[in-house]
Amino acid sequence: MDVFNPLLIRLLPALLKQRLKNNRLFHTVAHTVGYHEMKIEYEPQVCEAIRRIVKPGWICADVGANIGMITSVLANAVGPEGRVVAFEAFPENAHILGQRMDGLGFSERVIVENIAVTDGLAVRVGLNAGRNRSSLEWNIMGHDVDGYPMQPELEVDAISLDHYFKQGKPLHFVKMDIEGAAALALAGMRNLLHEQHPIMLIEFHDEPEWESRKELLDTGYALFDLEGQKVETPSKAQRLYQCIALYEKAL
Repeated sequence: MDVFNPLLIRLLPALLKQRLKNNRLFHTVAHTVGYHEMKIEYEPQVCEAIRRIVKPGWICADVGANIGMITSVLANAVGPEGRVVAFEAFPENAHILGQRMDGLGFSERVIVENIAVTDGLAVRVGLNAGRNRSSLEWNIMGHDVDGYPMQPELEVDAISLDHYFKQGKPLHFVKMDIEGAAALALAGMRNLLHEQHPIMLIEFHDEPEWESRKELLDTGYALFDLEGQKVETPSKAQRLYQCIALYEKAL
């Protein structure tokens, strides 16, 4: 694919014009070529929020790391004394993720885990492709983000964050983008939410996933948009695609 990169890069202006019309096409091409090579920052508002929040020396989890577009931002933010655990269920993505972190010089501060983050009730889960078999959308939900049923194509190991970060391991920040499975992941980190209160940055892809924010609200978290504006009545709010959750007593 590398031999086609110059051509794809020359097509960047046209792709940018089409970005709002076909966001998925844009990200599929950019994912293949590389956002860095195209001199574009993946999800710039998310990246800016991370830079504003995450401190040097923190321990972070990137749940749904894909090939590391956000992982690299986290790795820069935590610095050499911090650590990022990048969870990616799809094996091909996880392999590329590891290679990219090595190439960026982050191998000492990023741990790549080819594993699905769930509620921890099963040690293995089925993984299905997303829309058009996009490498951005493999998930464990049995359907794509539009709700269309999909059959699992492979099995992968699964773990809860409570189990992974047991024995007093600190966790300061979690970015979560797992194509509809946030309810399972949040249920699997109840101890962390109650005891360590990590800051969360979550993508809610559909209404069932949005309902899982109750896990956060019941624990004492408040919700904010990416600009830092508080959602005043989060229990009745319309779904935010991306939001930040902060433990309210820490505010």
